[in-house]
Amino acid sequence: MRRVVALLIILLAAMQTLAQADSGAVMAQANAAYQQGDYETAARLYQSLVDGGIQNSSVYFNLGSAYYESGELGRALLNYRRAQALLPRDNDLNRSLARIRGERTDIQGDETGLLEGLAALTGGVLTLAELGWLALLLWFGWFALLLGWMLGADWRETLRVPLIVGAVLVAVAVALLASRLWVQAYRPAAVVLAEQVDVMSGPGERYLSLFLLHAAAEIRIVERRGSWLRFALPDGRQGWLPEAVVEPV
Repeated sequence: MRRVVALLIILLAAMQTLAQADSGAVMAQANAAYQQGDYETAARLYQSLVDGGIQNSSVYFNLGSAYYESGELGRALLNYRRAQALLPRDNDLNRSLARIRGERTDIQGDETGLLEGLAALTGGVLTLAELGWLALLLWFGWFALLLGWMLGADWRETLRVPLIVGAVLVAVAVALLASRLWVQAYRPAAVVLAEQVDVMSGPGERYLSLFLLHAAAEIRIVERRGSWLRFALPDGRQGWLPEAVVEPV
């Protein structure tokens, strides 16, 4: 039995090594194609890595850049957003996002919903994991101050203000974390990929067309019904789109 387990471990390690080597080769080919100006080939190779389960900020960023050079603003913004979720403070990435948002047809402002707005405050600064660790560290720090206040009578006056400030910081951090989790679960972000699409008043072609959206418009999914999605724009407008013309971040 031990020999079987050992052989399985060796086999899995060998398979992982081969997969990493293969991914590295595809990445090198994609980078070479991009440098040569063959952006469609580069996008196809980078996309194959993503489809194969690779979740890496560099791959997403390179894929977004290849799509941008190919003129596909929707797919470019989608992959830049995915890279930002893993690497929110990268200057090149944030400049690329700003460039596409400035070039797209649809002008979009800031989030108007309370929870969506709170989530947006930290979305370009901290990853969800970093925000979670920050909230946890603040809570542990505040709890340590509370223990000191409870156990040390001589320290109570000194610790009163730090306790109040710490409680406010913990409350803010928890609120920001809760907003990110709620938005991710109930208002997931998505990007319009189609060059132009009619927004309908209901889940089907028979409903009234409300307005048009174009590639790289950013939406939040509110409801799914069959192959249709009800969405909300940052300004609060809502409507229905075919699921095929958008992709979740």
